[in-house]
Amino acid sequence: MTTLNEVSSKLLEVDAKQDKEIAVLTHQVEDLQRVVKDLRDRIRKNEKWIAGAAAVIAAATFVIGIAVAVDSKEIDYGSNGSTQQEILLQL
Repeated sequence: MTTLNEVSSKLLEVDAKQDKEIAVLTHQVEDLQRVVKDLRDRIRKNEKWIAGAAAVIAAATFVIGIAVAVDSKEIDYGSNGSTQQEILLQL
């Protein structure tokens, strides 16, 4: 039969062991929270870079599109715009 002192001693051992495990787990959780914060900051920074690059690409595409449209536009050199045939002078 176990005595009250032995039971009390075993309870103190279990309590001390649990306190130690709680301290270790608390420390690990704090480390993980720092890692998560660092990763979130890095993701936000990447999102800003990607958004900036997308804006630059969109602006470049717009400017190139306008330049191509202006270059390909038919220029009307004084023609009356009708379907009549123009006579060319030959020398």
